[in-house]
Amino acid sequence: MHFVFGTAMHGAIQHYLQTMFDSTAKAADEINLNQFFKDKMIEEYNKYKKKHGHFTTPEELQEFYLDGVGILDWFKKHKRGRKNYFSSRKHELKGIEVPLVLQPIKERPNIKYMGYVDLIIYDKRSEEYTIFDIKTSTKGWSAWEKGDVVKHNQLYLYKQYYSELFKVPLDKIKVEFYIVKRKVLDFDDEKLQSPHQAYRVQNFKPIDNKKRLREAKEDFTSFIRECYTEEGNPVDKEFDKKIDKPCDWCEFGKNRELCGASLSPEEKFFSF
Repeated sequence: MHFVFGTAMHGAIQHYLQTMFDSTAKAADEINLNQFFKDKMIEEYNKYKKKHGHFTTPEELQEFYLDGVGILDWFKKHKRGRKNYFSSRKHELKGIEVPLVLQPIKERPNIKYMGYVDLIIYDKRSEEYTIFDIKTSTKGWSAWEKGDVVKHNQLYLYKQYYSELFKVPLDKIKVEFYIVKRKVLDFDDEKLQSPHQAYRVQNFKPIDNKKRLREAKEDFTSFIRECYTEEGNPVDKEFDKKIDKPCDWCEFGKNRELCGASLSPEEKFFSF
């Protein structure tokens, strides 16, 4: 369900911004964005349903839809939603779902990298580009998620490959996560400890320097060399398991034949 919601939310925000930059903010505000989002949710749900059958309840669908309506309402009306990040006076939209396709290792022509950048915004004043990656989250990113090197590396690779393909100097490209939250507290909630707990949008800029960019590229090319042959075929071998928090929701974690990392001690003992 989170994949359905995330894809529909990406589509709605991107549709609004495309209209705003192509026309005006007024034209974008006149879009029935809630209906657009609902239609995208139904479309994505039906795609998954064809493969897996029904996988949620009407109540959960309604909950996710209303969460999305809350995000989109905040996005349109609050400075911390859209205006602080996207302005047709200050910015230009350089692309939505921009494809990055290239050969990451010269001596391995059969292996290609392909990624799609959610948003690329050009600041007319500073003459800088910002690569935005939209992330949907339940309650926002914690310190654990902000420290996830894999997430950072995704943006570092985008930055390097966008620079290489479009001939933009690296020092003119910034990267940022644009995080939208399904669940927030009301401003008058007694549990509120910070106003940020009531904001639907959270931004996060990972440390961006030459060292981090180099390490991201080295990590990625090492992965290719270790996991693929020179011809581009997967290497069939056993790899050491790295058990971590994501194992709890990985679909392979409960499968003893594939991994079994998230099996309880009792399940591991009796699953034979």
